[in-house]
Amino acid sequence: MKSIIRVLTATLVLLFFSLLPFPQAEVAYAQPDPREDLTVTAYSWKSYGVGRMATLGEITVANSSKTSYKNIKIRVDLFTRTGKLLGSLRGKIPEEVPAGSQRTFSNLDLGLMNADPENFEAMVTGAEVSASSSFVRAGNVIFIKNWEFEGASFGTEGFITEITLENTGETHFKNIKLLLTEKDAGGGPGSTHLSSVTIHDLLPAGEERTFTGINVGFSSPKAVERSIAVSGAEAITTKELNYILSGGGNLGERIKKKISSVSILRKKDEEKKAETRQEASSSDESESAYGSGTESVPPTAGSASSAADEDTELSQEQPREAFPKHDIVIREFEWGSGIPGATATLSKLVIENISDIAYEKIVLEIEFFKSSNAPFGSNRFKIKEVLAPKQVMWLRNVQVGLISKLPDPNLIKLRVVKAKAIK
Repeated sequence: MKSIIRVLTATLVLLFFSLLPFPQAEVAYAQPDPREDLTVTAYSWKSYGVGRMATLGEITVANSSKTSYKNIKIRVDLFTRTGKLLGSLRGKIPEEVPAGSQRTFSNLDLGLMNADPENFEAMVTGAEVSASSSFVRAGNVIFIKNWEFEGASFGTEGFITEITLENTGETHFKNIKLLLTEKDAGGGPGSTHLSSVTIHDLLPAGEERTFTGINVGFSSPKAVERSIAVSGAEAITTKELNYILSGGGNLGERIKKKISSVSILRKKDEEKKAETRQEASSSDESESAYGSGTESVPPTAGSASSAADEDTELSQEQPREAFPKHDIVIREFEWGSGIPGATATLSKLVIENISDIAYEKIVLEIEFFKSSNAPFGSNRFKIKEVLAPKQVMWLRNVQVGLISKLPDPNLIKLRVVKAKAIK
């Protein structure tokens, strides 16, 4: 009888521990952004005016991505002749816009118009990925060829000393996320440790690259089994890939600096590997500044690293392509004033052009979030001043459009959407 009670007690204890929440690693897949992929290329009014139903007779939406979308959200901003924002109208297109195509839709109702505008701007603010989409997750196309790990002896930091990844897909990726699973002997509750680490580097389509010296943080000294999986990555276009390879943006500068300042030699001799890790750890820039460090193997013919050098030389001879979302950096902003139903302002906005290209008609988007990190609204607004190369611009009392409720100043995000390059 006592043995039966002991068995039942042990079973209940195991069930109890199995229900306890254990730490979950962050698994973030590269997701498509309909606001970047979908563009309103043309539209015409069927009816509009104060007190009348606003209806677009036709609207054409182009899809430049490899993802198909449906339930496309449209917003039309209303302006005076001088550019003052009067308000916005919204509508939804339930039909699908297939990848790499454009479609024209008729009779889109936007609701009652309560202003008398003279200028308009139509844009896509959101959409759903269609079931017919061919969007591919990074984990399905990035394969781990081989890897080596150096665990901690006393429960401190562990390192993926070397890992080779192959991108078998047609999509370029950056910031590859890895999930490290460590299992201790015994297999009881708490014996599994999960760590998520990001390789801040590029993995172009169809290429194989080796990364070294990746700090994974705490590593269990009792681990008897380890496994690594690709949990996600950020998809990028060929245009952004070339921009980063030529040293553009924070990631491009980081990669360029590491290639030029650190020579990582692939040596099978353990003594030479230790020497290489020591050299990497004593580089001018601390790896811990990024949460995890990555280094690239020496450039070889046809590799992404050699492509970076070639693109850098080319960029000195020919003007590079404009990329305002990377070139224009938001340095600082402060919430100003605003009441529900009226135009709100930023009391201060500081932006910087880190490129050699001048920009005008800069469009920014301000997003408002609840305390649960759920968005409850957004507006787009324009800066008409010219932002010269290498210039920092300070702006005061910038109008950001109408707001429906008073936001928390600590839960506001601001991003650059687009801008026109001055050739």
